[in-house]
Amino acid sequence: MERALAQDRVRLLIADDVGLGKTLEAGLITSELALRGRADRILVVTTRAMLTQFQKEFWTRFSIPLSRLDSAAIRRMRNKIPAHYNVFDQFDRSIVSIDTLKRDNQIRDALKHSYWDLIIIDEAHNAAERKSAAGSNSQRAELAQLLSRRTDSLLLLTATPHDGSQESFASLITMLDPTRVPDPTRLHRSDIGDLVVRRFRSSPEVVVDIGREVPKRELFPRRFPISPEEEVAYQSIAELHLDLDAQETRGRAIDLFRTTIAKAIFSSPAACHETLERRIRGIENGTARGTEADRDRLRALADQVVAIDTAAFSKYQELLQLLRQLRWNGKSTRDRLVIFSERIATVAWLAERLREDLNLAPDQVARVDGGSVEADVRTQEVIEAFGQERSPIRILIASDMASEGLNLHFQCHRLIHFDLPWSLLRFQQRNGRIDRYGQDRPPQISYFVGESAHPKVRQMWVLEKLVAKDEAAQAGVGDPAVFLGAGDAEGEEAVVAEAIASGIGAEAFERQMDERAADAVTQMSLDDEFAALFGDYADPAPALIGASTDDGPPRLFKDTFTYATAMIERLSRPEENAFPEMPGIFPADRLIRITIPADMRSRDGFGYASEGAVDGRFMPEEAVGPGGRIELTDQARVINQAISDAKAQERAWPTVQFLWDGHPILDWFADRASTFFPEHSAPVASLVGRLLPGEVAVILHGAIPNANGAPVVDLWAAMIRSPDGMVRIEDMGTFLARTRLAEDTPSRPLEDLTAAMAAIPISVDRFQTHLVELRRARETDIQRDLEAVLDRLAALETRFRAQLTLDLGDVPVSDVSMSPVEKRRLTIRRKREQEIDKLFNDWTEWFERTRKMVADPNPHVDVKAVFVG
Repeated sequence: MERALAQDRVRLLIADDVGLGKTLEAGLITSELALRGRADRILVVTTRAMLTQFQKEFWTRFSIPLSRLDSAAIRRMRNKIPAHYNVFDQFDRSIVSIDTLKRDNQIRDALKHSYWDLIIIDEAHNAAERKSAAGSNSQRAELAQLLSRRTDSLLLLTATPHDGSQESFASLITMLDPTRVPDPTRLHRSDIGDLVVRRFRSSPEVVVDIGREVPKRELFPRRFPISPEEEVAYQSIAELHLDLDAQETRGRAIDLFRTTIAKAIFSSPAACHETLERRIRGIENGTARGTEADRDRLRALADQVVAIDTAAFSKYQELLQLLRQLRWNGKSTRDRLVIFSERIATVAWLAERLREDLNLAPDQVARVDGGSVEADVRTQEVIEAFGQERSPIRILIASDMASEGLNLHFQCHRLIHFDLPWSLLRFQQRNGRIDRYGQDRPPQISYFVGESAHPKVRQMWVLEKLVAKDEAAQAGVGDPAVFLGAGDAEGEEAVVAEAIASGIGAEAFERQMDERAADAVTQMSLDDEFAALFGDYADPAPALIGASTDDGPPRLFKDTFTYATAMIERLSRPEENAFPEMPGIFPADRLIRITIPADMRSRDGFGYASEGAVDGRFMPEEAVGPGGRIELTDQARVINQAISDAKAQERAWPTVQFLWDGHPILDWFADRASTFFPEHSAPVASLVGRLLPGEVAVILHGAIPNANGAPVVDLWAAMIRSPDGMVRIEDMGTFLARTRLAEDTPSRPLEDLTAAMAAIPISVDRFQTHLVELRRARETDIQRDLEAVLDRLAALETRFRAQLTLDLGDVPVSDVSMSPVEKRRLTIRRKREQEIDKLFNDWTEWFERTRKMVADPNPHVDVKAVFVG
């Protein structure tokens, strides 16, 4: 958080290892920005599976309400939102999936006409430019680039920030601050170090801090001989030659159909049979490549695969044997299983067979595979239920759509890889669902290794070596990307496919991985810049800009609970009638119980919330208990217990909420307090015995904004007019201490308001003069800091223009005698020059707008109260 807040414009890549709490880090930064008035409008972009979990974490831990724009919400709103209406104007703080932004034209178009204080992109590696990027990946990258330009602050969260290339890393840095990347192929840590936080599980500070909190995981390989029926099918695949593969022009094993078949049979006969039948039908109806000879070979193979029935499916039989050895019967609520498989057909087959073979009820086995139209809603429901103690779910069977970010560890410490992924990164991501911060039992991870009598089949078994390299990464290698040299799941799959297709065998494949790792270590030792760029970013944060050692602004009430108690007691009076039921206040327990008042309920005309539900600006609908009741407390241990208890109840969201300065109910209190007195008026009270006789104190609040309207100077003060007419300024801390205003303060009615009224104009005038003096004093420091920022931008711009000359040459004196190629190069150069001009003009203008104060000779001042001695 210190690294983020030290920046003028908060832009940070949080790239900590899997399971180390990136969402919590983002929440801490967001809540601090919100308290500083710099995060009124927030957009979170995440995966479909993560919508509810992210929303819940931000609410329960940080009191940040996010409106969840999932497919169900968008469907409800679809017919009620006019075509020209921007949906993001309705929601200041929202969360949406990247897939929704890709698919929904109306939502995507709204992005271009919206602006936020803060955008958070979760699983940001999905939006990075990758060597293997195509189709949806490149579309995600375009969306992320657009979002990066529509916000002041930006947080990118990912455990895999690059694919081993500087270009992929540079694409994320460019989203954060494009002025830092004149050449994407030549990044330097000294240019970007303040933009990145990255720690591995082997990082010393992580070992010290997290090692005590996360039990060490246990890996259990399950070796078994494959059946005769499987031997036949596997050998046929190992020896299969297809005309369509011979015609493949891309030259990569991953693109061969034989590789696709091998990947499918490694998952299950059901997945393999589905793959074969789809291709056979495609060949027959002319929609897929392949000759008649290919069709016949595939048909023969399909017959062999069909012969692998449940009894002959040795891996499945080994799974049943594993469960018998664990004495697992599905009765314990805290002994649940997560089973991962890459193929949806395998997920579906397992769900059906396990229900029958383990004698489980239909609702005890759930699946998450993204195969339905509204997969986001169904996935959120299943994941939430899996974490609840009272839920009947005992086995969750998931495809890799559930491998990123999700918390599956609340009631589960056993994970089974029914098929091993062809990617080390994917293997780590899967394991991270239960091997993560908050796990209270040693994670137990099982995987299967089949053994064959045929040499060609044995040469295909290389995946176990990925597990060994994951263990090496856990033990201290750090970045696991060094073993396969790809850095993203798709690239790693291509490397593994080459090893399987070539038949080099497991030992040779392991040697290749060790050689890559050794080369990376050598490069790091020889190239300090390489080591610095792709290594640990756990350097101490720079000093906070404007950091001070005081305890913040003075407070009339000693804490938020006392203030909330006073406000609720006032709002409970008959003349206010704010609550439908009398609130309960329990000082000994530091607990407040209220029923949501009418003006906190939704009047949504766009179909997002049901009529009468709580307004999403205050809290998510799921956070409200039965009857519209909520509980508030300032005791962190009570909140932590409530979050834990919610997992054992039918409700997944705790109704007890953390009462602190960041809770939205304080905004509601402020709105209601503004109605206590008529507009353009202020209270007048007697403070006899607390002020000197004849002394008048005028409490004022004033601010001087920047060009964006955000306050740069924000001041409360007491203007004290003495009986002789002199006016002096007194800071609020001194005034509150001198008058003991926080104590019970009896006030006598004032019959004569002459002195009070006379003190106001002169106090306001003197306070405005003081604000102008403050502005002038601050302007010198601000201008000095601004000049330093602009000098830095100018130096960066010089590097951009120098790089442009290196790439495209100098601008010619004349273009009369230029060749077509030279003219094309000149056109590209001029376009690039315009882009550089716009980039640095935009960033310069942003700093000037946010740093410079409005030079108003009469700053706006509010009279808050008048006290007479």
